[in-house]
Amino acid sequence: NKNWSRSLNLMTVPLEVVFCYNQFMLIGDEKFLDYWENSRSNLSMSSARDLLKWLMELVEMPAELTGNLVETRHLLNRFSLDLHPDHPFWFQLSQLVQVAFPNQSLSETTCLARQVHQFRYVISAFQAQWVRQHFSEKTDRQSLLCYLKGKKMRRFWRRQFDFDMTESSRLHNKLPKVAIEGYQLPVNMKIVMGFHTEFILDSFGRFANEIDPQGVSHNGIINGASFNYANANDKRHRELDILPISVHDPIFRKKILANDGNAFQAPKLARRKDADWVLSYFNKKGYFAKNGRSLNKEVSHHRKAFIKDLKKL
Repeated sequence: NKNWSRSLNLMTVPLEVVFCYNQFMLIGDEKFLDYWENSRSNLSMSSARDLLKWLMELVEMPAELTGNLVETRHLLNRFSLDLHPDHPFWFQLSQLVQVAFPNQSLSETTCLARQVHQFRYVISAFQAQWVRQHFSEKTDRQSLLCYLKGKKMRRFWRRQFDFDMTESSRLHNKLPKVAIEGYQLPVNMKIVMGFHTEFILDSFGRFANEIDPQGVSHNGIINGASFNYANANDKRHRELDILPISVHDPIFRKKILANDGNAFQAPKLARRKDADWVLSYFNKKGYFAKNGRSLNKEVSHHRKAFIKDLKKL
């Protein structure tokens, strides 16, 4: 009942009533959005955290993601398919997290902080799956092209745009410190919407995600997408989306990244005269170079091909 959902304050009723109510609600459906709109205004840090606790209960978020397919599919089924990747809810959720976790408090060792951090991977997995289900093509690349068709891409002369392909993909192209014979990972490029929603598309035309209802890949675990709680690549991005990784990342991902001592590392921002030039994102003869190009140029090559195909649509 819509009127009941608007008047019910779930923070003040017994947990068994909340659980019963949650059973009939998906994140993003009409009942959810009614309650969400009624609950997210004029929030303090404490009340914002209470609302996030309720959200974690609603999605049935575990204390620790395992990457298990059954778990992943169950979590994604807690979202309404009405919740498209550029729905206003994602911006509103980000604002809520910013209020709930000022400064570096998302790195605190609490269950809620850990759940909220790992929830970024659940969101990105859902958004990628949403694109697959609504634009069912042979590859994820083709599905994403169909989704973005008709949307405005960021240009220097545009004040308003729907998606952005100018954000760096550097951190999503990690390799082991010491090369492993016969082991290769694809090149990954990034597409963002409102900075929050993030798609990582590999050079094989597949979404890269840490968890995936269609089966996770090694590249996905290492270099996959993660929803951003910050609004831009700034100090808050470091506080909300970067620093908590070392504290709260899922154990299964940490184990893969550690790689038995041959840890995966991102290319450096080094320039020609720097000591780390051999590991630079911009070195066409360095460790991360591909096909006679620097990794930066290789990502740009895939980005230009994607844009060209998008224009053809």
